[in-house]
Amino acid sequence: MKSLLFAIAIVAYLTSILYPSDLLRWVLSTISLLIVIVVFSSVKRFVRGLGALFLLIGIVLFALHGAPWSSYILAFGNMLNILSLFALIPLIALPIELGRYALRVQRLIQSKVKHSGLLYAVTSLLSYILSSFMNLATLPMVYHTIRPSLEWYPIEQKERFISRAVTHGYSMPIVWTPVAPIVGIIVEMTGVRWSAILPIMIPFSLLGLVLDWFMGKRIANRRERHIGQLALDETAAAREQAVQAGLTQQGQMNAHNPLHIVIAILIFNGLILVLETYTSFSFLLLVTLAVLPFGYAWSLLLGKGRAYIKEGTALLSKHLLNMKEQFFVFLSAGFLIASIQATGAGHSINMWIMAIKDVVGADVFLLFIPLIPLGLAFIGLHPAVGLALAAESLNPQALGISTELTAIAMLTGAATAFLMGPYNATAGMMASLTGESSYKVSNWNLPFTGAYLLMAMALLIILKKVG
Repeated sequence: MKSLLFAIAIVAYLTSILYPSDLLRWVLSTISLLIVIVVFSSVKRFVRGLGALFLLIGIVLFALHGAPWSSYILAFGNMLNILSLFALIPLIALPIELGRYALRVQRLIQSKVKHSGLLYAVTSLLSYILSSFMNLATLPMVYHTIRPSLEWYPIEQKERFISRAVTHGYSMPIVWTPVAPIVGIIVEMTGVRWSAILPIMIPFSLLGLVLDWFMGKRIANRRERHIGQLALDETAAAREQAVQAGLTQQGQMNAHNPLHIVIAILIFNGLILVLETYTSFSFLLLVTLAVLPFGYAWSLLLGKGRAYIKEGTALLSKHLLNMKEQFFVFLSAGFLIASIQATGAGHSINMWIMAIKDVVGADVFLLFIPLIPLGLAFIGLHPAVGLALAAESLNPQALGISTELTAIAMLTGAATAFLMGPYNATAGMMASLTGESSYKVSNWNLPFTGAYLLMAMALLIILKKVG
């Protein structure tokens, strides 16, 4: 019942964008309100309280403004664009599973990677590449691909090792990849063009990846000095035996070349760039509409067209059912955002922000922006929700900050929220994979997050000076 409601809401949203009408707007808002009511009792207590707070604040704003009853209903459905992307994004990753690319990667690692420092860099790079295409599905895929190989390297805290490598690599492309809903939110809310920030954010994310490799290499060198050469030689010999056995056993497996993934990423990003340039559709809508045909075309090239349809249908049904908390929080947050827009409350919020900016100065205030999503993540807000609320309240023109610079500040802050936020899906999934608490996963990422945040602030200062 719930997954059917979610599917109907997504179809209604896409239809209303392509064929807008007042009737469809009412249908969409009514379905969204129904979803909030139906899932209210089945979500976690914290999520229920958070969504209820958003709804209460929105209702109070409408009531103080004397809004008609129709405003309360039509305020729902405001964030279905983000939810539609969340729902369909996993389907673009399906060809990677159908092509059995992970088996080829596993064999390459076992035969070519000799040291734990290099293994860390390979793991982080693999996570980076897949994250730019698979989003959250990257975490379990990289974990299960790399984790068996850790037994053949002198690594004492194996779960800490792989958790840091996977989450650090995963969080870097979040600042630019079109499959990250965060990017779509910032592009939509600030009005910045994705193509305008891409030349800055891709090199910056790669610089973050290099920083991670440098920090990981230093830790690996200290570890190997502590273990000693004899232990390293014994581990290397055992790994060589395992490699020979593994290559013999896996040699006949039909796994495709991982370079296909890199090529697919380049083609998909090029497609979105072209569509953004030559069409008037919103960025989020373009990515959402491109996901299904692109995933199917890739599967056809692998000879897996029917498998894509069959497994994609099953995956979508299961995924939608697991999205009940996202639907509740995002639709509730969308109601709050709509109430802020309709009642003019955003002007008052912006005046408070302006007052803070006047006290600390524009340059210092700019450096505070990346801390907003990080701070909101620690009180339980998903970075996407936090950024949507923050973007609604920040007026770059009034603050004297360019739209591009505001968007970059928010995106770099979003990456830190994914790295450190103990309540978001990143920490939760890594906690379940490693068997540790989400707080421990968050603490493991503290050193890198601090270094990355300083690097982000340096970038903002440089861009502000040259701008």
